[in-house]
Amino acid sequence: MILKNLPDSILSITFVAALFLLTVSIRIAVEHANIRTHSNAFLYSVLLFFASFIPAQVLTEIATGEIPLARYFLRIPLASLSFYLLALFAFEVLLIRRIRDVRKKELGKNSIKESLDNLPDGLCFSKPDGTPMLVNRAMQELSYEVFGKWLVNDVACARAINENRIEPRVTILMRDPLIVESRGKVWLIRILEHDAVRETLAYDITLEWQLLREIQKKNEEIQKVNERLKKYQREVTAYTRQKEILQAKIRIHDKIGQSLIYFRHYLEKEDKTEEDRKNLIRLWTESLLILEENKETPPLRSSWDRLLSTAKTLGVAIRVDGNLPQDEKDLEVLVGIVHEALNNAIRHGEAKNVRITLWEDEDREYCTIANDGKPATEPICEKGGLKNIRQKLALYDGDMKISTKPEFTLTLSMPKGGEHDLSNYDR
Repeated sequence: MILKNLPDSILSITFVAALFLLTVSIRIAVEHANIRTHSNAFLYSVLLFFASFIPAQVLTEIATGEIPLARYFLRIPLASLSFYLLALFAFEVLLIRRIRDVRKKELGKNSIKESLDNLPDGLCFSKPDGTPMLVNRAMQELSYEVFGKWLVNDVACARAINENRIEPRVTILMRDPLIVESRGKVWLIRILEHDAVRETLAYDITLEWQLLREIQKKNEEIQKVNERLKKYQREVTAYTRQKEILQAKIRIHDKIGQSLIYFRHYLEKEDKTEEDRKNLIRLWTESLLILEENKETPPLRSSWDRLLSTAKTLGVAIRVDGNLPQDEKDLEVLVGIVHEALNNAIRHGEAKNVRITLWEDEDREYCTIANDGKPATEPICEKGGLKNIRQKLALYDGDMKISTKPEFTLTLSMPKGGEHDLSNYDR
């Protein structure tokens, strides 16, 4: 069947196919012109346009009856025209694939605009008076959500934000920096002033804002926990103080009761010896020391001075090397420990001289307490005063070591500045 004798239905179908190929060829030529006009591919696209134009023109003339060009093609078989159209289609597919490959590697005239439109963040470059020069798709969409219209003036938009002339669905979360929420998204908007260009940026910080809210919520929970821990620390401190006071009262009661019993026995005894007299004096000395130890003396420096004065009264010389702790809590702990150590030195070792050495490093404070009392003849068993010292240090995450050679020495350490671990209060 030749073109001259084609039925109207086949002629129409063939014309539509030819017109489609012509349209595609025009698009291919335009794309190649945008990419590069001085290239073989552009020349091929122009030739493809003319090759696609001929069958469309011939079929148009056959349909209208005016055949100045079609008369040269009237006897061409339909099969040949179909093959020609398929060849054009195949060639157009090759050129389209080439355009796609070239766009991946080269920047065309619209590449920058297309790249900006594909950004998830909003971007606008405008003149100093607010007239936009380049606006990407995300910024236009944000402008429509916030103001209900497309961005036409950057300065006017900033003025509308300051005057709260925005859509009801939009919430201003923060003004400096400017953060707005719309349709479940949170945007951070910044304006940068250049020499002759005003740059407006809109960052999508939805995820970061959610994380910030979670962190703030966690901080609030941590603050509440800290308050409970502080309350717990105050209660534990009060409990510990009451416990120490009770233990002190028990020691005073026992020691004075022991002294009174021995004193009564001493008075009733007919053949008193010098050894009995010394034992009686030692008992009363220890009782006085305990009374002085537990007397209420709020100023801590006075407590230390009173300790030195009491030791001097009892005939014990105390030498201090180093500086006393500056933190009141640390000094309070040191006074209590030295009281216990002095009591032990007099009771068990009959010491006359006690040497205290103090030093510190960045995190901890250290103390050694040595006396010239009688050397221990048996292994040291921690009870009474030594046990009290270790328990008191344990409350403050401290440590105690005992040495008996060449003289009885206690080596103590604990964190400085009152930085004590609450977990140690359950020991």
